[in-house]
Amino acid sequence: MQIRTRLTLLFLVIANTILASVLLIVFFVYQKSTEAAFFSNLEARSEIAIKSTFTQPENLSVLPAKWIEPDQGDLPYRDNLSLYNDNYQRVFTLHPESVPVSPKALQDAFAFGETQFRHYNLHAFGKLLQRPTGAPFVVVTEGYCDLTESLKLRKILIISFLLGVLLMAVSGWYFAGQALAPVSQIMNEVDALYPTDMSKRIAPGKNKDELWRLAETFNRMLDRSEQAFRMQRMFLSNVSHELRNPLTAIQTQLDVVLQRQRSPEMYQAALQSVLEDVRAISSVEERLLQLARIYNDPNAITLQPFRIDELLWQAKSLLQKRHPEYKVQLDFKNMPENDAVLYIQANEALLITAFLNLMDNGCKYSPDHKVTVTAFFQPDGGHQIFVADQGEGIPPEEQALIFEPFFRSPQHLQIKGTGIGLSLVQSIFGLHHITLTIVKSDANGTVFKIQLPANSFSSPI
Repeated sequence: MQIRTRLTLLFLVIANTILASVLLIVFFVYQKSTEAAFFSNLEARSEIAIKSTFTQPENLSVLPAKWIEPDQGDLPYRDNLSLYNDNYQRVFTLHPESVPVSPKALQDAFAFGETQFRHYNLHAFGKLLQRPTGAPFVVVTEGYCDLTESLKLRKILIISFLLGVLLMAVSGWYFAGQALAPVSQIMNEVDALYPTDMSKRIAPGKNKDELWRLAETFNRMLDRSEQAFRMQRMFLSNVSHELRNPLTAIQTQLDVVLQRQRSPEMYQAALQSVLEDVRAISSVEERLLQLARIYNDPNAITLQPFRIDELLWQAKSLLQKRHPEYKVQLDFKNMPENDAVLYIQANEALLITAFLNLMDNGCKYSPDHKVTVTAFFQPDGGHQIFVADQGEGIPPEEQALIFEPFFRSPQHLQIKGTGIGLSLVQSIFGLHHITLTIVKSDANGTVFKIQLPANSFSSPI
């Protein structure tokens, strides 16, 4: 069942239930008010009879029972006036053949002073006649309450209800369609999108309602999808480029070496060059695997307490072991007395990789291959680490792109690199809820700021 049909039926059920309830209340209130007015008339007749007719009821004798109970439940007369003594015997009536009222009605009249009840098809009112001396009597006035107007009103209300159902069905269908029209428009706009062109967006409209939020949600999803497609295309392009260059170099060198007999020194030089290219391929593969591991299943990465200063030292040692010409100066400020503040829940290998890549990136682009790492330790665990190099700086228009996978600045293409390092660093820091920002970048160098979350320290058990 479509939403429009479901909404219309739900609207009909709710609206018709309310309408039927209101009409029933109107009908019953009108009927009760009619009966109340009729009983008031019977009471007035009883008062008149008490004051004018039954001045000496003790002179009346008990009437013989000559009445016949009607077959169909309808009395042949339309009104009557009767008088009953305290033994529930009738001593006066306008219609001798009339059916006496029940003892139960007379008991109520004697007990409460007056009572209202139904006597077959008639409405009856019993009034207690108290006398200063002598036994009490009950005056019963009966009459036929004509409910023809109530029946007319019932027909009018039934017809009104049916017309209301019809009108509400039409209006519910129309307004459900109007309410769902923006959703249909959003669906049509989404259907018109193709993976080859993800630049289009859904018009959210002017009213900031739920549909506006739905359109904005779709647009954010499209932003992520466009970024994913763009990264996929860039990934395929750059991976093929990064792998093709060393593979082409390896193939060329081997072809040249195998063309004729070479000296052992030339074979050794060729193998050394091939080894460097293989290491470059291996480096690209390793970083891609780390990125895939972070993106695919971050929950499977285990975190344990590690000292942040020791992780920095290990990253420095590994970097200088791989590149002896690189220089890393570590400077720790405000070393805390409580060592527990230095611990952070982290994956040791990943966080060392992030620090190492950031240091490696700074040394690579510095003319003197030197980077300065300054750590400011805070009592609440919100430590700040600054990594400064002496490079040429990052242009403002490229600062938002350096964390994209495989992005490389055109001015640094002559320097060997994969364009994965900073993307991997950002992903690892994001996994640890650590923020990485550029606080300065000019001709004198670039400074990266690493901000650890406050109260994140976790001492070992």
